[in-house]
Amino acid sequence: MAHLLIWGTARDILSGPAAAGAKPQSVASLAALQQAVDGHDVTLVLADAASLDAERDEVAAWRKADGAPNALLVAVARPEEADEVAGRLAFVDEVEPGPLTPARLRLKLERAVELVHSRRAIRQLETALGRKGEELSTLNRIGVALSAERDLEKLLELILSKSREITDADAGSLYLVRRLGEGKGNGHEQLSFELAQNDTVDVPFEKSTMPLDETSIAGYVAVTGRIVNVADAYRPPPGSPFRISRAFDEKSGYRSKSMLVVPMRDHENAVIGVVQLINKKRSPQAVLRPASLVDEEVVSFASVDEDLVSSLASQAAVAFENARLLEDIRGLFDSFVRASVTAIEQRDPTTSGHSGRVAELTVGLAESLESVATGPLAGLRLNRDQLRELRYAALLHDFGKVGVREKVLIKSKKLYYGQIQAVEQRFAFIAKSLEAEGLRRKLELLSAGRPATSDELAALDAEYARRRAEIERLLQAVLAANEPSVLEHDTLDSVLELAKRTFVDWHGEQQPFLSEREIEALSIRKGSLSEEERLEIESHVSHTYEFLSQIPWTGEFCHIPEITWAHHEKLDGSGYPRGLLAPAIPLQSRMMAIADIYDALVAWDRPYKRAVSVEHALAILEDEARSGKLDQDLLALFVSARVYERTLPR
Repeated sequence: MAHLLIWGTARDILSGPAAAGAKPQSVASLAALQQAVDGHDVTLVLADAASLDAERDEVAAWRKADGAPNALLVAVARPEEADEVAGRLAFVDEVEPGPLTPARLRLKLERAVELVHSRRAIRQLETALGRKGEELSTLNRIGVALSAERDLEKLLELILSKSREITDADAGSLYLVRRLGEGKGNGHEQLSFELAQNDTVDVPFEKSTMPLDETSIAGYVAVTGRIVNVADAYRPPPGSPFRISRAFDEKSGYRSKSMLVVPMRDHENAVIGVVQLINKKRSPQAVLRPASLVDEEVVSFASVDEDLVSSLASQAAVAFENARLLEDIRGLFDSFVRASVTAIEQRDPTTSGHSGRVAELTVGLAESLESVATGPLAGLRLNRDQLRELRYAALLHDFGKVGVREKVLIKSKKLYYGQIQAVEQRFAFIAKSLEAEGLRRKLELLSAGRPATSDELAALDAEYARRRAEIERLLQAVLAANEPSVLEHDTLDSVLELAKRTFVDWHGEQQPFLSEREIEALSIRKGSLSEEERLEIESHVSHTYEFLSQIPWTGEFCHIPEITWAHHEKLDGSGYPRGLLAPAIPLQSRMMAIADIYDALVAWDRPYKRAVSVEHALAILEDEARSGKLDQDLLALFVSARVYERTLPR
């Protein structure tokens, strides 16, 4: 029966004796009431309106603060005042017309018990619902964090740390099932010990593998897919096929007691890993040192822990599989990029390795931004995805060379190989023609009807030798002019002279020593390319943009075409293909321009130019920067951070 409290004038509240078994207790104030309520399971408080009015604000505040949830507060008023009292004293549970008869009192005592028990049940349900809501909210937050993490190592750390966090576990380990054959369930399988965490002792951790069988608790869970909840690791359930090793405990002085081991299942319900939690603590902040504290602080994992970790492990497995799939896709794409670079460089073997070196230098320069604290570059940083994007852009910056004719792409001298061969054969024919002409003149002299003198024959030989030497000199001038170095005036004059020289061909027709096209090519003052050929080579940048724009890049790589398109632009607008000015050139393209020019200058494998020293190359870059073509701040960082050393021979 409920405990009965009377607050106010008893005769106005009760008529006659209390119900059988009820022992009313009188109180005269709210403070006395609060004290009398404590310690009782259910209390019925009958109070007159005057007593409640006297401390109305205090009583209202007490009730609002959920004071005495195990008490039923009933205001007793005269029948004609009941409605008015109910409106005035809204904080009471009920208003009863008084005084109460013994029969009505007995019913009210019974109702108090029922109502308080109902309140208690509702409160427990609300608490449980709130806890479930918190658990779901926590799992949702963890799920979002897991799905957002794409680094596999960090993801594994997050899975284990969050599993420990929601269960108050002091330590934990994470294992992955490694399948060495093709397909799930096929081939040789092992259990890989990937990660360990411990709040009490430092864990000298090294990755290792173990057989995927039931002899270990983690292996048992991985094989069977069952959750294992052990109250004491040193006393596993009777008949258990697994053994829990004490090696770590004996070495570190740790004491493993309660354990919860849960499988990680992927979307196909296959076990891909195991989360092992150790020592659930009463207080999350507790440190289990010395080991004797374990018995006091460590409790068994509850069924709710099993549910929570199972749910988290399922989310974790899906997140892990997604991250691994993404990594596999990236690996596949990386292979595609490298294969593309190989295909490009096979068309132009003289630049083999150039794309990789430019990527190394460009990314190195971008990473060096981290060290800049002052100046225009301060605060500029590229995140992990942007660095990967930049690396791919640098590797593919010459991809458009597939659209350039191969003979132009690999042209190392001013005349193509077939052209210079034709010139040499032509000069050989001219030389043979001179020889034939000299012999013919000797024959005519000897057939003139008189003996030829030695002086006459010697004069013919001298003339032939002079003309033969002249042809050889002219050929050497052609060969010298054919080199891609700067054309000397004397050599140019000799080449231009050949435009006026002719010889008689096999058909007896006059032909020039060199054709107009040959003269034009040999007159190139520097390098090996004509203006038309230079423009064709430069078109590789536009081809690169056009080709790369056809690829449906994912969001983090969407700027690759733009970055490559601008890597030959100069800040003063003198670059190509669009003649952009500084504001329109992306930061990444500016970095790539420095790396591209530097590598081209120091490259030793270009047949059309000699490699220059590192010091000379940097000096050339500095001249370009001073003239407003390259970014001075980026070049200064390139030099001060010694980025250029990344591709030096080791």
